[in-house]
Amino acid sequence: MKLLPTVYKIGCWAFVLVGVGHIVTSMLIPTTPERTIIVQTMKEFSISMIGTESNLYLFHEGFSLMMGILLISYGLLNLSMLKTSEAPSKNTIIVNAATSIIALVISIKYFFLVPTTLLSIAFLCFLMALIINQFSKNIP
Repeated sequence: MKLLPTVYKIGCWAFVLVGVGHIVTSMLIPTTPERTIIVQTMKEFSISMIGTESNLYLFHEGFSLMMGILLISYGLLNLSMLKTSEAPSKNTIIVNAATSIIALVISIKYFFLVPTTLLSIAFLCFLMALIINQFSKNIP
């Protein structure tokens, strides 16, 4: 039964790593002449929302930072649930497997190898956790 929490933790840490990687890489994007032109064009694209005036660049940066924080939080929240019980519930594992497969499909379509690999690991770990959980319930 020790395998279940271990596999589950690996899946959770994969989400944390995707989030940290997301924030770090967004901060380290090199400034090139092409990027400078794109950023300037995004800044010139004004967005009016209820109570605020902004631009496309600020929205892009805000969404990017928020995504990284939410991925880190998702992984850490799932890890913290193991502090209160020896193993995650079947429902928790199902939600994590579903979330990770959706994130994986989005990553395959829109991103590159590193987040896709980490989200593949997360999905496979949660799928394995689900199988282990189901198998361990059937043992008398």
